[in-house]
Amino acid sequence: MAISGITGFSFFLIANFTHLFVDLSATAGVLQLGVNAFVFIVWHKAFIQRTGFGKFVAFWGVAVPIVMASITLWRVLLPAALHLFHKQ
Repeated sequence: MAISGITGFSFFLIANFTHLFVDLSATAGVLQLGVNAFVFIVWHKAFIQRTGFGKFVAFWGVAVPIVMASITLWRVLLPAALHLFHKQ
């Protein structure tokens, strides 16, 4: 679960804070949504199975990917889609 969280966070950082290459942030954003969907599923299963403090930790493992995906949709993918739409 930690590896999936680190991977999702890495793609979040690349998508939201990297502007080195053209369209790299949009590509990383799409990859991040896929990784965060996987992270959400894994941590959601842990949330269902845990009790007590483990459930509290697993809750944040479920909530954080949703927040990161929402930020990426708003900051990266929506502007990229609008820019692509206005080019045509």
